[in-house]
Amino acid sequence: MSLDTGTGTLKNFQQQLTQRLQSAQRTHQSAACYLACRATKSHWLFELAHTEQILAGEVPTPVPFTRLWFMGLVNFRSQLIGVIDLDVLAGAESMPWQTNDRVLLLSSALPMRCAIRITQTTSVIDRAHLNPVMTSPALTSHQPSWVNQTFTDTNGQSYCYVDLVALMALPAFLDIAQLPA
Repeated sequence: MSLDTGTGTLKNFQQQLTQRLQSAQRTHQSAACYLACRATKSHWLFELAHTEQILAGEVPTPVPFTRLWFMGLVNFRSQLIGVIDLDVLAGAESMPWQTNDRVLLLSSALPMRCAIRITQTTSVIDRAHLNPVMTSPALTSHQPSWVNQTFTDTNGQSYCYVDLVALMALPAFLDIAQLPA
């Protein structure tokens, strides 16, 4: 299922996307589906069951003395949610927040309540429509431990699967403090 804004407003697009996510999550198929997203540098796959909502127009409020990959906090229904830049966490250069960036709110069922910076949601993909990419041990050693598989879709687009539970279990992920030099 491809997600396109068409001629509708951003608010309508967000509402439609939220409805699609919630509908897919309620069905038994959500366990076999991924949400495909593009970030500033990479394409990521998230288990659909681990996602909750996409927020547009929410710019994270920076928090001093935190790591570069910690974008800041957003207020969602009176809860402060930390926003993570996965590209930076994976080793890419930090990029400033752009007007088209969105916040992917992760499921409250995960060990930690947080969100991911994304620039575009491309589709909801059934696992059966993805092909695993065989990588060499040399390439795999450069990937973070929370990226344990790479797939291509039917169009040849490559995506890195994000194991959110493994990511949230890392001590480095829990340590967002960056003391001044």
